[in-house]
Amino acid sequence: MAPKKVKRKSKIEEICCRKRSQLLMAVLLPVVVVGGYFCPRLGFIVLGLITVFMVIASKRGRFYCGWLCPMGAFHERFLSLVSLKKPILPVFKSSWFRWLLFTLMMTLMFSRLFMAWGDPLAVGSVFRMMWILSTGIAIGLGLYFMPRTWCAVCPMGSFQGISSKNTYLLTVEDRCVQCKKCQRVCPISSYPGLYKQEQGPGQVPSIECLRCSNCVMNCPKDALYFKSEENMV
Repeated sequence: MAPKKVKRKSKIEEICCRKRSQLLMAVLLPVVVVGGYFCPRLGFIVLGLITVFMVIASKRGRFYCGWLCPMGAFHERFLSLVSLKKPILPVFKSSWFRWLLFTLMMTLMFSRLFMAWGDPLAVGSVFRMMWILSTGIAIGLGLYFMPRTWCAVCPMGSFQGISSKNTYLLTVEDRCVQCKKCQRVCPISSYPGLYKQEQGPGQVPSIECLRCSNCVMNCPKDALYFKSEENMV
């Protein structure tokens, strides 16, 4: 049975349960950022989410990013209401930029964790601090560029993508007409049509796809679908 669609004013069709899951998960952002000021242990929610997305990534790639990430949900459902939605700069999707940011963010996090080691309150505060930093950068980018611009460079998203290179990949059939509608409905402006092959299906790199299914739901030629690792040839 095909996934149930829900129509929005923007004429983008999506799987209806995705919006509900994002709205529920978005609540965790203020819980950690604001509530963590009064109860630093709430920062461990971030550690729990890291564990969750690593488990999910092993089977569904960046599915967590597209469906469950509290930050991504906030950007897509709320920041989008005030964003200027300018195109994402190509440099943000370049490998060197992604891994430079990953290195800087991980160096900061682990250095702070090392200094806080043995103190649960301090450790929780480190994870909260990383979320505050990430959210601040993300809002700054999302107000001018596409709301989920941060998700194109997010260190955790990049790590999920690189650790699931052949997992649940978005596949592009040769009947794709490269109309670019997929790019217009993609939260991070990825263009699946770019990976179309003349003979046989093409596949979008794991790091470039949030598995949100927006492109699949809106493709006028039904040329897109997800392919699990066990069914890959």
